Amino acid sequence: MKATGARRWVAPLTVLTLLALLALAGCSSDDPDAAEPTAGASAVDSEAAVDPEQAVRDECLSQVPPDAQIRPMTLEGATDGSLQALLFPSSGTRVALVLLPEVSGGVCGWGRFAAAAAGLGFSSVVVAPCLYGESTCSDAGDVDPLNEVAPAIEAARTELGAERVALVGTSMGGSLTVIAAAAGADADTWIDVSGPAAWEGTGLLGLAPDLPAGGLVVMARSDGDAAYASAQRLAKRSGARFLDGGSGHGYELLTDLDGKVSRVGRAVLAHAKG
Repeated sequence: MKATGARRWVAPLTVLTLLALLALAGCSSDDPDAAEPTAGASAVDSEAAVDPEQAVRDECLSQVPPDAQIRPMTLEGATDGSLQALLFPSSGTRVALVLLPEVSGGVCGWGRFAAAAAGLGFSSVVVAPCLYGESTCSDAGDVDPLNEVAPAIEAARTELGAERVALVGTSMGGSLTVIAAAAGADADTWIDVSGPAAWEGTGLLGLAPDLPAGGLVVMARSDGDAAYASAQRLAKRSGARFLDGGSGHGYELLTDLDGKVSRVGRAVLAHAKG
């Protein structure tokens, strides 16, 4: 808070007091060790004091459970850019999830599901696409469907030791998952939860012939008849399994109100495990 005005002394200084103050000022100016630290040094110390994990927890608040083990990372984009990622490790796992978020999710939105999945033996890499969260890249990186997916899959294998990787996305992330899988993402399977039928001018049905067989498409009837029917067609044309999500959209299909993995969430994990 900024001060609203200078504080004024109630009584004038005596002559003796004034002389004493002048003497002290002269001593301070002659002492080289009394110099104030530079502004640059203060900035460096301030930056060094920032804890990356605490910064993420402060950003995500209750979206990341306080007892969840997390590890922030910065990934280099396949084409270019700096990508914000958040790892949820799980001891002894052989299966990892690469999680692509909804529009407002960044690395926070997947927090509850990723934490719950870690408790069941599934580790995760949540990665924010270009221009979401703290991820930045050029236009070339933004249009590359593998820009964030490829390094996240690599991190799942090298940082988390996964033998099998499932690429999973909800809503926007679901559509990005399909687009990346059709572009040749090096994942063992793909899972689209509530993905719109088209994203930024790319229709998912047109990508069906390029999708690896054996994926999973999840859609709730509450998203509307057109979205539901389009998801069914995508599953059929790509050789994927279709799962009725019941009611809800995206993240909310995967965990219950108490943060435990839901029926749909368990089906997603089972498919990821293979």
